[in-house]
Amino acid sequence: MNINNPTDTSTCESDTWECALDAAGLGVWDWDLRTGQCKYSEPWCRMLGYERRDFADDAELWLMLIHPDDRERAIHSGDLHISGKTDRIETELRLRHKDGHWVWVLDRGAVVERDQTGRPLRVVGVQTDITRQKQAERNLRRVNERFRLALAAAGMGIWHFDIDRQQSNWDARTREVFGLEPGPEDVGSTAWHGHLHPDDQERTEREHLQALTNSTEVTLRYRIIRQDGEIRHVETLAKFVPEEDSSGFLVGTIRDVTDEVSAADALLAEKERYKVTLESISDAVISTDVDGRITFCNPAAAKMLTHTQLELNGAPFAEVFGAELAEAGSQATVDIDGDCTVTGLKSGIFKCRRSPILSSSGELSGSVCTFQDVTEEAKRQRELAYAARHDALSGLLNRVAFDEELENAIVSADQTPFAILYIDLDHFKALNDYAGHAAGDEALRMIATGVSENLPAGAVFARLGGDEFSILLPASNEVAAKTTADTVIEAVRSVDLRFTDVRQPLGCSIGIAIINDASVTSADALARADDACYAAKSAGRSRHSTFAENNNFLTSGLTAARRVAELTEAMDESRIKLFGQEIRSIEAPHEWSGRIEILARLQNRDGKIIPPGDFIPAAERFGMASTLDRWIINSALGKYGSIMEAADLTLGFNLSAQTLCDPQLWPFVESAIKKTGTPAARIAFEITETAAVTCFETANQFVRKARRHGCTVCLDDFGSGLSSFDYLRRFPIDCIKIDGSFVENLTESRFDRAIVSSITGIAKELGLRIVAEKIEDEATVEQLRQIGVTFGQGFHLHRPEPLAKLVERRLPTSLKQSA
Repeated sequence: MNINNPTDTSTCESDTWECALDAAGLGVWDWDLRTGQCKYSEPWCRMLGYERRDFADDAELWLMLIHPDDRERAIHSGDLHISGKTDRIETELRLRHKDGHWVWVLDRGAVVERDQTGRPLRVVGVQTDITRQKQAERNLRRVNERFRLALAAAGMGIWHFDIDRQQSNWDARTREVFGLEPGPEDVGSTAWHGHLHPDDQERTEREHLQALTNSTEVTLRYRIIRQDGEIRHVETLAKFVPEEDSSGFLVGTIRDVTDEVSAADALLAEKERYKVTLESISDAVISTDVDGRITFCNPAAAKMLTHTQLELNGAPFAEVFGAELAEAGSQATVDIDGDCTVTGLKSGIFKCRRSPILSSSGELSGSVCTFQDVTEEAKRQRELAYAARHDALSGLLNRVAFDEELENAIVSADQTPFAILYIDLDHFKALNDYAGHAAGDEALRMIATGVSENLPAGAVFARLGGDEFSILLPASNEVAAKTTADTVIEAVRSVDLRFTDVRQPLGCSIGIAIINDASVTSADALARADDACYAAKSAGRSRHSTFAENNNFLTSGLTAARRVAELTEAMDESRIKLFGQEIRSIEAPHEWSGRIEILARLQNRDGKIIPPGDFIPAAERFGMASTLDRWIINSALGKYGSIMEAADLTLGFNLSAQTLCDPQLWPFVESAIKKTGTPAARIAFEITETAAVTCFETANQFVRKARRHGCTVCLDDFGSGLSSFDYLRRFPIDCIKIDGSFVENLTESRFDRAIVSSITGIAKELGLRIVAEKIEDEATVEQLRQIGVTFGQGFHLHRPEPLAKLVERRLPTSLKQSA
């Protein structure tokens, strides 16, 4: 064949071959080893972007076009064939295209002519453009590399099973999953079966067969027992691949999913715990998706909404609760009542808290709402708020609320004057003593109701404590205030006490103060009304009096508030003076007995002594009684505690109700005893029935502790209350002090003598000492002696005098210096 002249039939068997080569894109080269010329066909030139005329018949032409990296390999391939070492030339190489890119060609050739000695004379070859094939191979390598990296990253092994040969082929990773050492990829047909966990074997083999019968991809998880005996969870993907002339292959992947299974089991257990928790808690829990549809609700939520969980799942949150709550922030309170537009909701008040559900990328995927039923809490809060401002017995405003109302009224007093009515009940203590505290409480309730019904609009009515009330009344002058005061007096007088068998009707004294100055303090405003009330009581009770700066009852400054302030300053300045009154034996009434009752007197800065009746009630009213009692105990024991034993001195202390109700009273006394070195047996405490009944349990505990440590406890004012004898049974006391009202008229009253005689007999029977109060003459002493009373106290026996003077006079000479 003449490749330079296709029409020359002398060297070409047929044009058909030339056309076929041209159509196939095969480039032919013809190398004459004798001349060194190499001819290239037209298709070969076009393959590289040239025309035939562009090249000379140069055997070195291809060496100029070949890629440097392919040169040595191509030359070597030719040399091997020409030297007879290979049957033919066959190599892949790159030739430069006219536009500069490289064309991959498959070069194949062979010696076609030899001389008589066998020496090669001519070599002919064909070059095929395989650029696309090489590109495909390159792409396939890249895909294979990515696939290999993906498998490695996923820890995934590849296997296949030849059905005809019953032979498995496992890659290195598959062997590693099964715990096998590195080795050949071909493994026996029983290798896989031998590693299956017995409990999973039947199911796993059955599911693998599905891939063969259904020609579908099968994904399954099962357990294997590794070579070292460890049990692992694996996941397999298997698919049947058919093949001609054979039964086909089962191919697949395998990976160890033990950690995933463990994590999933842990997650499932955690979810189950959360589910059980959510199912158990009383708070309603509802979760929604990003579109606001309910995806979960616990039984409490279903109960709250009076629907089943199934009915609520998928329901729009906004339709169930309304758009307002659906658009609320992280916290809200929804008040669901019977008239709610959304039907089926349980009535009540629910506190709602909403929290977003975020994906791992931070995107919102829904929300969780918790509803806490705070209906009862809200009710309790309302009740507590009401109780904080109202008196539990009467239902009226209490002292705290009254003070707030008074403060608010004073702010605008310049423009809107008002009146304060300070009300103190008359004869209320007698009602309590005769009919008992239950009757007294009922009377207070009736008074609160009766007065409230007769007050003008805008009036503020409050119980300040005990039997004291106050009214704030819009009033610019005294007339309206006095009219209201008359109405109140009549309302109190009209209270029906027939249920108590008490003949003495209740009454009240009222003090009126007109407040038209916003600069006055609330304490001063109330003190003015208190002063006026004091004047009304002094004038005969059951009447009212109006505050005026020049009223005579103000000259001494005896208001409770002012007196308490003065008392506080007096304690700081040691102006509380301790007095003492002896308790003497009736058999030797004019001889020293060593028993002294401590009394307190308040000394003004001008030196004037104020009796206890003027400041003790104020101290009790304003909660200062306990502070005063402690001050007296500390002062007396601090000065005389260390000498009381040597001086044969016993000191008696009166305890107020406030002091007796303090649970820390005995720890305080015990500390004072240890600090001052006072013998406990030289201390006596006097408590009244009224103080004891105020807080019986606390008082009872104190009495028992005091007596257990050696102190003496005496029940004071015995007989003044209806329950006096009952306290002899309930209190473990040492002595009783007969109320002075039964002693002062003892010589003239047969009734009083009978009472004192009865009390004395019972006391002796119980082994108690007896003290009679208010002994004013010798005849009373004689009468008490005949009755059998052992001790007495009163002005006839000893008038109170400064405690320091009394003790010093009675001390032995050896102790006077230390005292």
